[in-house]
Amino acid sequence: MNVGAAGATGYEADPLPDSPDPPDLMISPMARPALPASIAIVLAACGDAGEPDANTTTDASSTSATETSASASSSATTRADTTTETSASFTTTIVDDDGTDTDATSDDTTATTGGEVCIDDHRVIAYLANWAECPSAAQLAQYSHVVIAFAVSYTWTPEGVICDESCTVSPVDGCVGTPLPELVAQLHAAGIEVIISFGGASMGGLWEGTCGEMTRCWDHCLDQVDALAARLTEIVDENDLDGVDIDYEYCLSDPSYTGFVEGLTTELRTSLDAAFPGDHKLLTHAPMDSELEVGDPYFDIVTNVADDLDFLMPQYYNGGRSPFVADELAEIRDHHAALVDGPFSGDASKVVFGWCIEPGCQPVATQPEALEIAETFERAYPSFGGVFFWAHPDDTDGWFSAPFRDHYDTTICTE
Repeated sequence: MNVGAAGATGYEADPLPDSPDPPDLMISPMARPALPASIAIVLAACGDAGEPDANTTTDASSTSATETSASASSSATTRADTTTETSASFTTTIVDDDGTDTDATSDDTTATTGGEVCIDDHRVIAYLANWAECPSAAQLAQYSHVVIAFAVSYTWTPEGVICDESCTVSPVDGCVGTPLPELVAQLHAAGIEVIISFGGASMGGLWEGTCGEMTRCWDHCLDQVDALAARLTEIVDENDLDGVDIDYEYCLSDPSYTGFVEGLTTELRTSLDAAFPGDHKLLTHAPMDSELEVGDPYFDIVTNVADDLDFLMPQYYNGGRSPFVADELAEIRDHHAALVDGPFSGDASKVVFGWCIEPGCQPVATQPEALEIAETFERAYPSFGGVFFWAHPDDTDGWFSAPFRDHYDTTICTE
């Protein structure tokens, strides 16, 4: 895999935590359908835990978001003082597969001087699978943002999805037993920003065939940019949402596709700004990291629309590299640095690191290893944009998210 990097980047890191044994599974791009009424699918192409049973009814009251006590913070609190980011030399110590330590130094990182600062962008973002039970209060206490998966332009059936040929986006469900407007109100009461994600694997994925020789739901949207942006803006308005995420994992093999992704981004930014003057709505992307190498079409798209994006969420679990493997972590560091120092001109708060905790992903993230790895990125980029993960049903009692929230609240920030 060709890793694009804007120069070598050094990280002042502890030795890489012992890697968990990966499951004996291949990366399996999936489209996890929801209950038929919810027509929603999974964000990331990783694993296959099967379909929900449409004949099974579930009582969501015990885990409804109504249990929450508004204890979550939407972002880390700000500590007084200012900071200046300056070039510094960092040393990376990584334990190689043979047990030996390898050190490397570089000048291409940043450090803080002139006092401490808490950046208001250390996010803990959960993707909410809206065919599942609602998050518990213990989970919501950890999240700064929730991304509802998904808004789509197809109808789900047990035999497969039926694409809407006019790319009409259907109404979006909340979670089991809770309509979307009610869910959003509950999340807002907990101090959580709520984003709707449009797309996902069942809209069409690169792994399904040869671009130009297959037709998936995205193909029906290519000439519907204006209408699509208007519909997504309408969904934001109807449900009091805080923004839109684009999860595009499909072809970028010719200008019709690249023009669509770039055009939808710029048109959405224009539409959201016009519809909500004085109330900035978030606009994000969540691409597979393997599509974001320097020189790739998606990297160029991000470069062109960087000013329109509030942040980017690379899926660092969906491109064949594992942060739990020393050599692959080094590649991911270079990949992350290329995004920060390229399209976002050194603003690391605009890049949010993606993990997957769903069984079947490659890799399945573990704690405390994930936090320890994230801390190495923070030391290289103090304005590190935080983390997101797929997905909330596997974050029981906040086991994965809580270490990040505790770290940001007690180590990075003070109340």
